[in-house]
Amino acid sequence: MHKYSCAECGKKFETEGFALRCPVCRCKVLIHLEGERRKAKNCSGGCGGGCSCGSCRH
Repeated sequence: MHKYSCAECGKKFETEGFALRCPVCRCKVLIHLEGERRKAKNCSGGCGGGCSCGSCRH
C-alpha cells in the first residue's frame, strides 16, 4: 500500500500500486508519504552514500 499527498491540491490518498496522478485534480506532482519507494532504473539498491538515484538512503 502506498500513501501520497498531492503537491497542488493537498489531497492525501492511498493506492495499491504506484500512482502517477492525483485522483482529484490530475496533478503529476505527488509526495510519496508511505510504502516502498521506487528504485531508479539500473539501481540495485546498494549504491552507497554518494548515490544520486534517490532510492538509496544511507
